[in-house]
Amino acid sequence: MADNLWYFKDNWLDVELERFDTAQPLMQSLVWWSIDVWWYTALPITYNSILRSKTELMFATTMLEDQNHRISYLIVPKDADTNFSIADLKWKKVGILPTIAYKAWMEEILKNNNISLDDVELVQIAPALSPSALESGQVDALFTNDPAATTVLEKWIWRLLDNSIVEVPKYLWEPFLFWSFNITKEFADNNPVIVDGIKQSLNQAIDYITENQNEAKIIMADYLHESQKPFVEKYPNVSYQKTTETSDSAFQEVADKYLEIGIINEELNIDNLNIQ
Repeated sequence: MADNLWYFKDNWLDVELERFDTAQPLMQSLVWWSIDVWWYTALPITYNSILRSKTELMFATTMLEDQNHRISYLIVPKDADTNFSIADLKWKKVGILPTIAYKAWMEEILKNNNISLDDVELVQIAPALSPSALESGQVDALFTNDPAATTVLEKWIWRLLDNSIVEVPKYLWEPFLFWSFNITKEFADNNPVIVDGIKQSLNQAIDYITENQNEAKIIMADYLHESQKPFVEKYPNVSYQKTTETSDSAFQEVADKYLEIGIINEELNIDNLNIQ
């Protein structure tokens, strides 16, 4: 696993990885100082964590979701009617990744399809439990991401609800700033040389991934559970923005939109928090 950290090593950084099953506890560790740097968290989680903890976080690079780069999956049983649509989720149980982000996005998808939130039961399902939740009938549909999503789909018992669209960017906005890499501002202020090394490492890694999507997926297998490794090459290609491509205004626009639709409950100022 350590051999795959070459960009950090090239920039004289000694990096220790710590695994988290979902983003929520990871972000809590970041804002409560257990860790200094976090590798991509969904922006609803990041923004709400900043507001709750009053910890300022710096943003370095983003991962985008659009119609050509899927991150989120809305999955139904394979034997569901071919005309099954989002409207048919009414009165159903929908399993969601246990994060603020997936709950908020699913609610927006439902509202945009004129479905009352009272008419759908959202059930938090940990990634490792996704297959059993579907197999047992605990949920009727699943809204999650990889590696759980592709693992489920490759079992040939479930399918995408609609493989012609990617729901989150379609019903919210596109391109969709999905995840961000974050560093506490205090750490960034006290360690500018390290932060510059992180920035250079991220930009170099993004260049490599963009140009070598299949090879990057194979490398990623080292970080997956054994049951998920066989499907890594089935993952969709990804799209990132380097630090030279992100901006305070873009992160601010997302914060303003999330305030407008109720994903965050107070104004959030992102001025001078984007690492260039």
